[in-house]
Amino acid sequence: MTLSQENEHYEHVFGARYDDTRERYACQIEDARREVLICQEQQEYYTKVWEAGFGTDWEAYDAYWTRLEEYSTRRYDI
Repeated sequence: MTLSQENEHYEHVFGARYDDTRERYACQIEDARREVLICQEQQEYYTKVWEAGFGTDWEAYDAYWTRLEEYSTRRYDI
């Protein structure tokens, strides 16, 4: 194996390792971004529940909207 072939081989091996590391970090960053978005959506939902006057009772908030939807569906199903 010549020196240039050996260098090319080592560059290939190092590059592959670097690509694996970069890909792993990219996946971790994407996971962190998704987690932040989920937390933001959850916080926005809890804020809506609070502002609607249900305090921290999100189940009552969901039940209210379910009843309202059922009522409006029945009312217009004549």
